[in-house]
Amino acid sequence: MRLQLSLLLVLAIGVSSLKAQKLESKGFKDYFPIAERPFLAGGSGNNAYESILLEAKPVVYYSIYNDIRSALNRDTITNGDAVYLSIQPHLRIYDENSKPVKTPSYKFFIGWQSIIKTENDNFLTAALESGHYSNGQSKSAFSTDFADNSPESRALYDDITDDTDLAALLNRESGNFSTNLTRLSLNYRINTFDARNYMQKAHSFTLTYQLYHNRFLGAFNFGGYNPEDIDIYGRHQVEAGYEYTAHFNSWRYSVTQRLYWHPDVHPSADPFRSETSFSLYPWDSDFGLMARFVFGYDDYNYRFVDSYPRFSVGFTWDWFTPFVIKPTKLQVEEN
Repeated sequence: MRLQLSLLLVLAIGVSSLKAQKLESKGFKDYFPIAERPFLAGGSGNNAYESILLEAKPVVYYSIYNDIRSALNRDTITNGDAVYLSIQPHLRIYDENSKPVKTPSYKFFIGWQSIIKTENDNFLTAALESGHYSNGQSKSAFSTDFADNSPESRALYDDITDDTDLAALLNRESGNFSTNLTRLSLNYRINTFDARNYMQKAHSFTLTYQLYHNRFLGAFNFGGYNPEDIDIYGRHQVEAGYEYTAHFNSWRYSVTQRLYWHPDVHPSADPFRSETSFSLYPWDSDFGLMARFVFGYDDYNYRFVDSYPRFSVGFTWDWFTPFVIKPTKLQVEEN
């Protein structure tokens, strides 16, 4: 069973990668400057209640409209836009005899990004994404006996205080996690190009604010949170990220640091998370190898009540690989 599920995770990322490679070979690959990168990885480091064998995020983006690459290949300062759908599952296989994939995460976004090239051929990007985040379960978050949002389930929250250890009480088999959310991100990328106007180095800075809210897209009354749960996992999250990308011969590599803070969670949960990763892309391709070290709160839906360090290695995919950029007329004239 574990082998079959492992193969399914590999297949999910592989199909996504092959599809993107096929599109790129035809000249139709879409680019997303702000994106969640897919990965498949195994490693060591677990919470006190479970052992992870494999972890995967087979993230996919589907463009409704995308002219980002064409905008960056003009010799004037012209913004490019992308309107898209993004499906972002998060799956884990645990070291257990039955039902090793538990409470998977599902994120679905409708998004818009806009990028503009500066006079110095750097990139400024803004992104607005809104959608749904849940794990598809139906039981109380803190009991396997009661349905979520039932009178019996709601009564359990009366006994939760600031001193309660929620990680010890969490229903890890079937506990519901559900909320709608909106993300606002800004990214600034400082580029260095070679004589062909191909990106050789880049410093990328990203800042994101995330809000959990009850109505889908802020208007429709479904998919929201339970009042008892939102008091525990809070409504706000702030993210900051830095990535350095460069080349060594024909191989590209990147070093990434991401920090997360959700300030209004239950006192027993860690409000901070850190992700440090190194990715290597052979022959400057989209598909790469990765190593990652994380510590702080877990990012697997309701398991944010857990906090532990983990080191993992695996495979990843880059949604914004380098390509030839046409410099602005102003820069050409000055040189």
